[in-house]
Amino acid sequence: MRRIATLFITALLLLTPAGAATADPATTATVTATGLTVTARWALLADDPTAVVLVGQYSCGPFTGGVPDRGVIDMGLTQVVNGVEVRGIGYLTPTVCDGTGQWYAVELTAVGGATFRRAAARWSASGYVEGDSGMQNVSVPPTRIVIR
Repeated sequence: MRRIATLFITALLLLTPAGAATADPATTATVTATGLTVTARWALLADDPTAVVLVGQYSCGPFTGGVPDRGVIDMGLTQVVNGVEVRGIGYLTPTVCDGTGQWYAVELTAVGGATFRRAAARWSASGYVEGDSGMQNVSVPPTRIVIR
C-alpha cells in the first residue's frame, strides 16, 4: 500500500505545467455518459510486475450531499508481452459525486500471475453510480496508454 501511495504522489507531482507538457496525449481518454466520466492519465508499473497502478480522475453527480448511494467502475488493462496477452483487473468505488473531478489510483492485478512490462498497453472501464437524481453510466473502450 505504501508503494501505491508513493506512485500516486509521484503522479500528482507530474501535474505541474512542465510534467503536463511531456504527457502523451494518447494516454488520456474520457467518455461521458449521463454525468459519469473516468480518465486514465498514467499507468505505473508496481515493484511487483504483476500489478500496474492506473492513475486518473473520475467525475459524477452531482448528487445531494455530494455522495452516491452506490456504484463501482470496473477497470481493465491488457498488454501483449512476448506474444501473450496479459490482462489485469481492478475496480474503483466512487465516494464523492459532487460534479467535480476526483483523483484516483487503482491497482490492476494481472490474472494468472502473468507480468507486465514498461511499454504500450490498453486500458478500459465500465461502471455506474446511483444517487438521488438517478443512475449514471460510463464505458471506456480499450484505449492506448503507456506503462511507465
